[in-house]
Amino acid sequence: MKVRFLQISDLHFQFQNYDTIVMRDKLLDFIEVLRRESDFDFLLLTGDIAHKGDVYNEDVKEYLNGIIKSMGLSKNNVHLVPGNHDISRDMTRTLLIDSIMKSPNPSEMLDKLDQKATNILVEGQRKFFDFYEDFMGVKYPEEDLHFLYQSEKYNVLSINTCLLSDKQGEEGTLLTAQMKLYKAIRKMNKEKNKGKVLNIAIGHHTLGCIESSERESIKAHFDDYFIDLYFAGHVHDSSFNITANTNENPFLELVSGAIIKDEYATPEFISVDVNLDNGETEVTYYIWNTEYKYWSKNNQGGRRLQEGKLNYKINRLESLIEKEIEDNDDKIDEDEFKSFIIDFHEYRESYKTFTSNFDNQIGLDKKFYDMKSGETFKRKFDSYSEYFGVINHIMDSTSYVSADKKELIAETIVDKYLEFHNQYNNGDEIFVKIVNEIYLECHSVLPYSKALTKKYIKILTCWCIYECEIFNDNKRSVKND
Repeated sequence: MKVRFLQISDLHFQFQNYDTIVMRDKLLDFIEVLRRESDFDFLLLTGDIAHKGDVYNEDVKEYLNGIIKSMGLSKNNVHLVPGNHDISRDMTRTLLIDSIMKSPNPSEMLDKLDQKATNILVEGQRKFFDFYEDFMGVKYPEEDLHFLYQSEKYNVLSINTCLLSDKQGEEGTLLTAQMKLYKAIRKMNKEKNKGKVLNIAIGHHTLGCIESSERESIKAHFDDYFIDLYFAGHVHDSSFNITANTNENPFLELVSGAIIKDEYATPEFISVDVNLDNGETEVTYYIWNTEYKYWSKNNQGGRRLQEGKLNYKINRLESLIEKEIEDNDDKIDEDEFKSFIIDFHEYRESYKTFTSNFDNQIGLDKKFYDMKSGETFKRKFDSYSEYFGVINHIMDSTSYVSADKKELIAETIVDKYLEFHNQYNNGDEIFVKIVNEIYLECHSVLPYSKALTKKYIKILTCWCIYECEIFNDNKRSVKND
């Protein structure tokens, strides 16, 4: 299962010159081209929609609607946070921010502000909040500041990094109201987050813009709640950083350029593809060519981007596949395994199946190569093959299973293979999916432990790979794997 999305940042819509207007028009067309390659799941907009606190007019909404339409999305799939240009500044707010920053512990003072003082800070983003409600159709949770979106495929933690934004040169001192941020992130289901779901955090500012102690707290929270990717803008120049600190789960920080063209900004945006079944992540930076007026991949962002793409592995997701393939290496009881096969036949008897073809056997090495199977899978296959003789003994005799039921196991596994083989990138993923689906269907009605039931199904699936017409496809020939 895959997730695909875009990050666009720093639109500064009221900033308009010839190059910027042409670039923005071409962006809509280019996004439609990208969509033809594969559908998008969602859009991240990481702040500075407006320019210098200007109004959000109908032109802004029309352009953003154009992006959403080009991606084939609804606004339910759009995630938007404010930037420092989305703030209206006034003297009262400036004086309050100055008093907070001059206190002995600014972070603690911000957390303890009374409602009246908090309202002064929040009102600086009133134009943005009103725009958000008008454009998105729902209210921004301004009292919470930070909030969480959760779905089956991905979660997004939206961080409002601009509460204290007020002046130039504030990078490295910004505060997030960390108590509110913790309340938002702790709503994430930690156990579910360990599963095959992508966990994203977004904010306008890079983590380097946050005050150092709060920055380290944020990294710790990201580790505890399995945040995989953090997206930001603000600096008008793209970059990436793999944050491998003292915690167990490194995350990738991705920074997008801007959607304006001047002497300072790099016009750029990011496309991301993530395979939730193995953690393989592909990040593509697209940059505007001012001279010839077109968008293209940017391969100038470092050696890891020489091909125009950053390849990254979310190890948390990768390890799930290997864990699913692996199990204990204890010898199994062959008599009990025979009983399982017989019981499985009886369980499957009532299901409608089709006739398999046992005659098409090709070399295992070719199967594993074509299906891009990993070393873990091949190693476990070898260990499971020790028990193929038990299966063949039952299949060659009518003493255990009647002749009319002999193909029930093969038919069940082949059915599952045909259902899933086009949905996944390699043999490891397909194998895990087949085993899990059959296990979910039958474990509650078979009198064996969960661990043994799953191990027996793995052995039967490997036997079927050896005996039947599955794993004959060539995943290496599929375009855009």
